Amino acid sequence: MKGDWIKLLKPLGITLLILVVLEIFSTALVPMLGITKYRIPFNVLIILYLGFKLETPYTSLLIFALQYTHSFFSIEGWEMGTIAGVMICIVISYLKDLLHLSSALITILVTQMFQFLWFVIVSTLLYLKEDNFSYIVEKFWRFVPESIVISLLAPFFFGILDVIWRAEAERSLGERV
Repeated sequence: MKGDWIKLLKPLGITLLILVVLEIFSTALVPMLGITKYRIPFNVLIILYLGFKLETPYTSLLIFALQYTHSFFSIEGWEMGTIAGVMICIVISYLKDLLHLSSALITILVTQMFQFLWFVIVSTLLYLKEDNFSYIVEKFWRFVPESIVISLLAPFFFGILDVIWRAEAERSLGERV
């Protein structure tokens, strides 16, 4: 248990590298195509993956690292995303026995559901901070297409992250046997 966090560094580093590449794509290349109002929230997808698939006491630190990296590419602060991510992962941990991502359709639906919960948490925090509901309504109409795109990408993206994170889990289990 003492060195378990060290074993998370390699897959976390690879995941952060993927996040940076996707953030560059989302913030630089997508606007060049004329899509300026929408940004694909890959950070949310990665955090949902960690909540569904990873069982470690360091999940909150992993979420912080992902949100902090995301904040380099966004005007959104890392703190609201970190709070929302930790809350989502707590809910997922309670529902993990009921949620089985056994098919692409189920993965898409469950991802959409938790993205909506993410939106509600972040919007509530924004409302408490700004006391302006009109921004939340505007944000909702941008959220809908972004969340649909992320939900449709979830099965493919989770497969990639499975390769990154399961390889480390299998090595850990092999060392213990």
